[in-house]
Amino acid sequence: MQWESFEKLEQKINQVLEQVDKLKEENEQVTNSYNNLSSKFFEIEGKNKSLAQENNQLKAQIKVREESIKNKEEKVKRKIDNLLARLESIK
Repeated sequence: MQWESFEKLEQKINQVLEQVDKLKEENEQVTNSYNNLSSKFFEIEGKNKSLAQENNQLKAQIKVREESIKNKEEKVKRKIDNLLARLESIK
């Protein structure tokens, strides 16, 4: 009778050990997945920062070009006004 109890206990211990091994495997898979996702996240975060910097640089370039165009438009307008004033004085 005691021998049967010992065998049952041994079976239960073996079952628990099998479950522990399965849980270790699952934990390793989850850890690997987490590490992969974490790596991808940091990669995307780095790209996002780079794109944000590029976006800011492009905005600054656009602003400079808009100012340049505005200045050129004002210069052309002044020249036209000057020419019109000359034409008026000729009449």
